[in-house]
Amino acid sequence: MSFENREQNDFSLASLTHMKLDRGTTVVVAMILTDIVWWWLTWAGETPMPGMMWVMKKAADGMVPMAAPGFMELGVFHVGTPQAIFGYVVMWGVMMWAMMHPAMTRFTRDYAKAYQGGPVGAAITLVAFLVTYHLVWALSALLPLLWHGLLVLAGFEQGIFGFTRAFPHASIGGILVLCGIYQLTGFKGAMLRSCCANVPLHSHTVPEALREGLSHGVRCCAISFGVFFLVMPFFGEMNFFWMAMLTLVITAERLPSWGREIAAATGVAALLAGLYVLFVQPDLGITWVTSMSM
Repeated sequence: MSFENREQNDFSLASLTHMKLDRGTTVVVAMILTDIVWWWLTWAGETPMPGMMWVMKKAADGMVPMAAPGFMELGVFHVGTPQAIFGYVVMWGVMMWAMMHPAMTRFTRDYAKAYQGGPVGAAITLVAFLVTYHLVWALSALLPLLWHGLLVLAGFEQGIFGFTRAFPHASIGGILVLCGIYQLTGFKGAMLRSCCANVPLHSHTVPEALREGLSHGVRCCAISFGVFFLVMPFFGEMNFFWMAMLTLVITAERLPSWGREIAAATGVAALLAGLYVLFVQPDLGITWVTSMSM
């Protein structure tokens, strides 16, 4: 081995052995590890699923597939108790946390780095921020429950599931069109700019961090309204393909340099896809029953 190669190897080993885990890197590692936990809990079915056994056994046409539109809401409304609603909020919250953590990693890193104080204060402030931020996303579960309830009141006994099964092209196509229009609105663009703005230097106390997490969570829900509160309930919350695709979309559109362009591109794509579904009415590939026996 030449002297130059030996010197390069020595430098690389020295860099690795002396690499410091600074504040920003620590936050990124923590967000990634936590996100793995959220995805595992969702994938393994370790979150509450109110009424799942009833839906699987008793729904019309045999059994309702887990990934079908309105699957979880159908179970909650069948049980109809506060405990079922709470279980759904927990399930929805974990699912949203799994999907939002990649998009929020840059912001949380910058928020911790911008804190004017020691590492302990930065950690406490960031945890306080994330507590209310996560709480907002968990409580956003009330929106899909609202859609389901409104459809029940409109005469669709099985809510989202019954509506999408009765009018698959109208519901899926219409939702895609609405999502596309929302993605292209100035309101969405303004919210996106505020979400992805650089984090100013701060010395937030715990109450201030709690308020900031609450405010940021509401803004994030508003930004993601078309993707999470229109598309997801009508495409099936427990469909992991769509979960992965939507995670990519919301993460990419929060890139500061060209996130607005990505949001516009996905808006146009959703709008065109919706019009195609409405007018051409292709096979949607949605499974309304499953052959799995209980």
